[in-house]
Amino acid sequence: MNTLLETGLGAAERLLGSRFVLAVLLPVLLAMGATAAVVLAATGHTPQDALRAWQTYGAAAQLLAALAAVLALVGAAYVLALFHLPLLRTLEGYWPEGGGVGALADRRCALQRRRAMRAWRRVDALHAAQQPTRASALASRLLAAYPPRSRLAYGCLPTALGNRMRAAEYYALERYGIDSVIIWPRLYPLLPPESAARISAARTGLDGPVSVLALASLFGTVWPLVLFAGGDHPALATLTMLGLPVAWIAYRAALQAASSYGTEICVAFDLHRHLLLRHLAIPVPADPAVERLLWDDLAQFYHRNVPLPTQLSPSSAPAAPAAPPARIQQASAGTAPAVDGQLIPPGQTPDSSPPSR
Repeated sequence: MNTLLETGLGAAERLLGSRFVLAVLLPVLLAMGATAAVVLAATGHTPQDALRAWQTYGAAAQLLAALAAVLALVGAAYVLALFHLPLLRTLEGYWPEGGGVGALADRRCALQRRRAMRAWRRVDALHAAQQPTRASALASRLLAAYPPRSRLAYGCLPTALGNRMRAAEYYALERYGIDSVIIWPRLYPLLPPESAARISAARTGLDGPVSVLALASLFGTVWPLVLFAGGDHPALATLTMLGLPVAWIAYRAALQAASSYGTEICVAFDLHRHLLLRHLAIPVPADPAVERLLWDDLAQFYHRNVPLPTQLSPSSAPAAPAAPPARIQQASAGTAPAVDGQLIPPGQTPDSSPPSR
């Protein structure tokens, strides 16, 4: 038989969505519980005292208090959800340019590049030592943790989390010529339900640790300051600082979750990228070189409003296959076409040179 908590969580999932409940509401509930425990300890009360005080209220007062607590919980969760994307972007390393923060970001990017290049030199050494299995295993880990080796000069971000996300962004660009930052929002609504569910579950697994990290950092910073300022509870203030190691553990969990989330996105591009072409009534090229140029045309169309070649313009009425554009014909013939609009790597603006970090 379901417990009251299980029943309540099931109702909340149906009403608010499982991702919101698991990744935001539950961490907020845990943080509010920990805060309540600190308040009780700081005021010299026990949970039994709180229960006795609760029982002194009438049924109507208890109902109003419970309703107020639920509204406060959901409201705090929604506030956290509103700041979730900016928080994640900050953890990835998208920091303000210029000033001390910009200089710190540059140093962190340089550090990340040095770590990656040192590891890639280790891969080369293992290949030279005739140890291909170990070299391949290390290379696989590097490809999941950093941008591709050829993009390290300008593709690194200041944090490990950001580089894992950036590695997933570069995957489709390296293999199919797809700028995933531009194409992904248009492809995702077309994915089969089972693929979309896997991606949503992986994203929930990333959002949960990010929520715990934010709340634990806040708990482990604010409560020690408040309690040490009061001067009456140094032991309790020291205990609340345990929120900081919890935040560190949550960050490590977010790194693993980011790798899983990135893998799901890569698989979606491998298996379902052609769904967007079919939805736009554009024939799927059989030649991989032609497909790369086609994705380049679509990226330029969506990102810079560069008109599609006439032969690729989506048409609502079925028509006989038209001859491909000249540059696609050159790609099919194996010559080197002059591509006007190169795909812009993630992190660059259309008309700028590669960023310094």
